[in-house]
Amino acid sequence: MKRFYIFIAALVCMMAWQVHASAGLLDEYLQKKTFPECQDEKVLERIVERFNWAENENWKRGFHLDNIERVRERLVQDTHSSQIARRYCRAHARLTNGRHPTLYYLIEEGQGYAGNRFNVEFCLAGYDRWNEYDGSCSAIRY
Repeated sequence: MKRFYIFIAALVCMMAWQVHASAGLLDEYLQKKTFPECQDEKVLERIVERFNWAENENWKRGFHLDNIERVRERLVQDTHSSQIARRYCRAHARLTNGRHPTLYYLIEEGQGYAGNRFNVEFCLAGYDRWNEYDGSCSAIRY
């Protein structure tokens, strides 16, 4: 009977070691998070797509976001100062109605699907009708 318990204990230790070892091998892929720059095409395309979708489905004001230009990085908060790394950006939006409002946006690391991609939150100054970002975009302006 004593041998049986020793065998079970050894088996449990081996299984725990295998799970730990295999998790360690996958850490590089599981923990890899992308944190793009302000001028990254994926970020800018996502902003244009989301703004134009909201305009078509909700607002229907008759204009769209055509282009984003003069992109500047304002601040980067790394994981030492915050739990989530963030990149605060500012740009000028070119709308199809001829206006060029200021666009504020932030990129959050690891806040996308399953915590493995980035998330983008943006606000177009003067066009935040629901005051989601405090009307003048002060909630994401840094």
